[in-house]
Amino acid sequence: MEALSGAERLQFERERIAPYIGKIGLRSIFNFFWYITGWVLTAALVTADVISIWVGFPLAVFFLQAGYMPMHEAIHNTLSAGRSHLKWIDRCVGSITGWLLCESFVAHRITHLKHHTHANEHGADPDLLNAKGTPSDLVQRAILGFVLYPLGPIFALVPPLRRLMPVSITARLGEMAKLRGPEAMKASKAVVLSHLLVLIAGTALGLAQLVWLLWYVPVWIGRLWLSLVFGWLPHHPHSETGRYRDTRVFTFVGSTFLIRGHDHHLLHHLFPIVPHYYLKSLWRDTTAHLVAQGARIEGRAAKFALPRSARNL
Repeated sequence: MEALSGAERLQFERERIAPYIGKIGLRSIFNFFWYITGWVLTAALVTADVISIWVGFPLAVFFLQAGYMPMHEAIHNTLSAGRSHLKWIDRCVGSITGWLLCESFVAHRITHLKHHTHANEHGADPDLLNAKGTPSDLVQRAILGFVLYPLGPIFALVPPLRRLMPVSITARLGEMAKLRGPEAMKASKAVVLSHLLVLIAGTALGLAQLVWLLWYVPVWIGRLWLSLVFGWLPHHPHSETGRYRDTRVFTFVGSTFLIRGHDHHLLHHLFPIVPHYYLKSLWRDTTAHLVAQGARIEGRAAKFALPRSARNL
């Protein structure tokens, strides 16, 4: 297949995504309810001493990180399928999940859409500060976020305390604020304050196990995992820009299940209105087209993209 351009390429891609868009995101809505139910049930069973914290803690990590998928879909309005009278579903799912993941849905929507617009562009892509580097860099950033996140309101209330932080961290936080933008920073303030109040109140009321070991700590472990598989892996090494090069299709055994379709992350960047659970099918429909366009196709997917006669060579 030859590379397409202009209106011809646009028409081809519209025809290929047509079967996968326009439907209410019932699967994402289901994903929202099962992860919420799983986490609440886990917390209740641990609190009632039915299961131990050693069982409940990893379950809490699993359920909480699973919430990012419906939140991410809500950003792109795939739960409502773009229907204006159903946008409240996207906002509701996104806001509840965002809060549980120590994130403002409004702020994350702003920064995530900036990422889509400026993927891998230094000084413009907010994700670079968190996702570029090595996996060990991401671990360090997650630990730093875990420690500093609830202190944000305290630093805002008592500015001189900021002097206690290393200059490098202060500079990094300043750069992050600049990339996120004033609207996102403003949206985050009330959410961060609510998290701090929950941690303080929960600890004071004897619910420290619930708020720390079944929520806050599991959230940041989950966020580390999410930064690895949704931020670092699809874009690594974060060095290229361009519609077909700023991210990639990168598959390995079990990757679609593990990363929930975003092993075909390039297709998400190309067509963000297509729900994540259709990306693998869309990949099958567009493989030759993507190869012709010079897309980044790596891992097992690279073999799949070869002509059938060459796959066994």
